[in-house]
Amino acid sequence: MIGKLIIILSFVIALATTVAYFISKGKDDKPNKIGRYLYLTLFLLIVLASGILLSNILSFNYQYTYIWSYSSKLLPLNLLISSFYAGQEGSFLLWTFLISLAGVFLLYYTKKYNFEHKTMAFYTLILVFLTLLLIIKSPFNFIWESFPDVDPNVIPPNGRGLNPILESYWISIHPPILFSGYAVLSVPFALAVAGMFKRDYTNWAILATPWVLTASAILGFGIMLGGFWAYETLGWGGFWGWDPVENSSLLPWLMSITLVHTLLIQKRTGGLVKTNMILAIFGFIFVLYATFLTRSGVLGDTSVHSFVDPGQLVYLLLLIFLIVFTLIGLFFFAIRFKDMSSKVKINLKYDTREFFITLGSVFIVAVTLIVFFGTSLPLFQEILGKPKAAVETSFYNNWSLPLAILMFLTNAFSLYLNWKSSTSIGTALKNSLVSLGISIILTIVVIFFGVKRLDHILLFFSSFFSIIINIVFIFRFGRKKIRLAGSYISHLGLALLLLGALTSSVFVSEKHINLKNFSSDEALGYKFTLVGRDQIQKNMPDREKFKYHLKVQGKGVNSVVSPIIYWSDFNERQSPFFEPGIKRYVTKDLYVSPNGISLEYPYPSKDLGKGETFVVPSDTSFKISFIKFDMSAMMGGGGHADKKVVPMGAICELINGNSSVIDTLFAELNMETGEFNPIMKNIPGKNFKLGFTRFLNNPENIALSKVEISVLPEEQGIVHPEEVISFQVSTKPFINLVWLGVIFIVIGLVLTIKRPVQENGKNING
Repeated sequence: MIGKLIIILSFVIALATTVAYFISKGKDDKPNKIGRYLYLTLFLLIVLASGILLSNILSFNYQYTYIWSYSSKLLPLNLLISSFYAGQEGSFLLWTFLISLAGVFLLYYTKKYNFEHKTMAFYTLILVFLTLLLIIKSPFNFIWESFPDVDPNVIPPNGRGLNPILESYWISIHPPILFSGYAVLSVPFALAVAGMFKRDYTNWAILATPWVLTASAILGFGIMLGGFWAYETLGWGGFWGWDPVENSSLLPWLMSITLVHTLLIQKRTGGLVKTNMILAIFGFIFVLYATFLTRSGVLGDTSVHSFVDPGQLVYLLLLIFLIVFTLIGLFFFAIRFKDMSSKVKINLKYDTREFFITLGSVFIVAVTLIVFFGTSLPLFQEILGKPKAAVETSFYNNWSLPLAILMFLTNAFSLYLNWKSSTSIGTALKNSLVSLGISIILTIVVIFFGVKRLDHILLFFSSFFSIIINIVFIFRFGRKKIRLAGSYISHLGLALLLLGALTSSVFVSEKHINLKNFSSDEALGYKFTLVGRDQIQKNMPDREKFKYHLKVQGKGVNSVVSPIIYWSDFNERQSPFFEPGIKRYVTKDLYVSPNGISLEYPYPSKDLGKGETFVVPSDTSFKISFIKFDMSAMMGGGGHADKKVVPMGAICELINGNSSVIDTLFAELNMETGEFNPIMKNIPGKNFKLGFTRFLNNPENIALSKVEISVLPEEQGIVHPEEVISFQVSTKPFINLVWLGVIFIVIGLVLTIKRPVQENGKNING
């Protein structure tokens, strides 16, 4: 109850803070001081609410629905803490906490330059909506409120736990970083709207620049950590699948990256004022749009990452949240449009650096629009009443690839042009001639290795060109002060990232193999031998988890790679979960992904539903027709109610030529371990026996469950089936360039952050 009250009080304080800041005239007047104290109170309340939730998670208080749904006594400490934000309610609270935390820094940052009152007014309005959302979608609902049939006096002894796919150390890292990026990206929005409100179109941009750089670094890092998580655990072999939820986080990052470049142009030339305003607005709007898409349930049928439907009220509030802030931003943009137009007019000459950077920014916006359309298509289909379907990945690749080529070329060429004053194109070409020549040679090399598609050839060339020129400028400026090379390091990182993505997809080799224990198969020049398995996490009774060890020999390699297959109570052990095994080398990854497991019997068998018939292969006059199950022993009949092992029967019609008899084939089921042992039945006058060897349960409709009937030679005892594991093995050439590129992007952005922070005091007119 205390948690709910704190959230309600937070909403009231957020509302009061917003009002106080709105009526303030600034410069430490009374409403401004009240707003400041109220905001700090709001922050402490949100910290308290977060602390209460975390404390209840760590103390296993399963009277709360949210804690019961996502945590468990079986989880290690890092995953237990991560269950704080594993569901919708907790992720909303995490986002609220991070926005309120960023707001504390923003408060004192803007106070120094008389930008506090209006910036914080719009910023705190975000927290009004978030706290209202937490009131409606509260992590502090009791389990008997969610499930009326539950006795309020009975608290569940344990929680349901996390989805096994989320049980990775990456869940402790990726979501907090991603939400931190979302939180920081709300700051440029508030500064832009405050700037328009105050008719100050210069200082807001100076103030916003370090925040935009920080958001770009954090959000970009968070996105790619998610890609690395997918690559390491999901087993489909890639790090980016153009999934709608993945794309939704990409949209605000693309906006922030564009804004980084256009803010630089405004700083250098005074131009692109309106462009920067609209980019700052839509950077945050896309954060809200991503939240709406992933948490409203609209992508449930088209994305593997989407949250479940949160209910109509939350859906409506998320939609209102999105619409209100879009209207706020566009309203101020519209009423200040003419005023902004009269301030500065930029003359973009084609032979200046600002022209090429603007052109590159246009290309990034074009990519954003492509991603927006593809991501939003399921939503548009729902609005039009049509079946929802995700866009094919080829749509994104085919449309984005030409734009990536143009971006790299404009980036590389722009570095040889001057700001504001014209540069001879001939001079620029002459200066880049060596880099151009090396790029052409490297491109010829990749063509020699089999690259035939023109768009791939051009992307290789433009990537090489951008990499070489940025390395030249890193050494040119980095020798003086490394922070001066920040932008070149980031651009180098982006080129390396796309080069790694291209090489790992163009030169990929893959093959499907099936292995039994101690059997071998050859693929991609390697010999793969399944040499056994080890059970891991034996202390976790809710799962059976095994590492399967594959010995890899060939091409100078003699090592073991160990993918994982496991069964979990989370899905009632109906189907296994898979994790790939990865052997990393400097120039490639050997990627082994299990994608199926089956049982192979050394005797004929067939799965039968009710009314289906099996003809014995060795005696076609004999048929078995399955009629129904005999579950009487399992239901307590025959004195088996308290037994650990109970018989289970398959009632069948045994047809021998023109005669038939109804009989029951039995098996013994261990109710604790699930072990299933058939009781074989000899058939008089025949040289074989029959057995009910497997129960194939249908969890959605028990009536549709099946039996497996097997035929064994009369003299043969029970032979247990062998596991057959299906693996997709592949090599990923130069995939490490992707991860190296991400590191360079983030390092470059971090180095660049310091410059505007240090320059703010000199440039702002307060």
